[in-house]
Amino acid sequence: MKTILSKLYIHPFTYILIILSVITGMFKELTMVLFIVIIHEIGHLTAALYYKWNTSKIVIYPFGGCLKFEEKINRSLKEELIILLCGPFFQIILLFLVSYLTDIGFMTYRNYEIFKTYNYTLLGFNLLPIYPLDGGRLLNIFMNYLLPFKKGNKLVVFISVIVVLIMLFLYKNLNFTLMGILLLSELFLYFKRQDFLYNKLLLERYMDSFNFKKLKVILSKDNMYKDCRHVVFYKNKYITEKDYLNKRFKEEK
Repeated sequence: MKTILSKLYIHPFTYILIILSVITGMFKELTMVLFIVIIHEIGHLTAALYYKWNTSKIVIYPFGGCLKFEEKINRSLKEELIILLCGPFFQIILLFLVSYLTDIGFMTYRNYEIFKTYNYTLLGFNLLPIYPLDGGRLLNIFMNYLLPFKKGNKLVVFISVIVVLIMLFLYKNLNFTLMGILLLSELFLYFKRQDFLYNKLLLERYMDSFNFKKLKVILSKDNMYKDCRHVVFYKNKYITEKDYLNKRFKEEK
């Protein structure tokens, strides 16, 4: 618990929203939302600590949360998937726990119905295929499994933008508009970082050893997969991934 609390960071905008909720009489509802968000992020954190991932902090925004990592890109897709799924899993377990507390009279049925509505709403929204929501990250894992790293990431951005635009077209109100603008800005920044992320993936493999089981033969040096080792067609011949990386980074020095 001490480790979790030390990583918890409340965004300044969240404090502003808390003050406004007190003024408008919505403090109980906001407390429920923030509690659900925190439990969700603790789910991610619990799995990340189990797999010994380097985590920096849990940021609690007004309408969501984010677990920040300081970890290598080349970590296992399986571990990444389990860490991702533990957030929604903890959220579902929380709903069952609150239902039990309602049955024994610890919570009123009216408050339970409000809590259940917020829980389902947050869960459903968070699982939309929009990066960096959990649904978008799940899509990213799936694409990284099927496609080369750069192509998969760019396809995720494309799908995410389409879903955001559809959301803005269907729900024309201020909340969705602001959320859509925030998500589009995050997607734009993520798209701009693709070359940096790919170079980081290669640099990690150059400096460290990773034991990937799957082997891919690729014809382009820019088509490496995240969870595979490779044989690369380079200067009219096939060479191992390690030989290619040694040549690449020595040439850049």
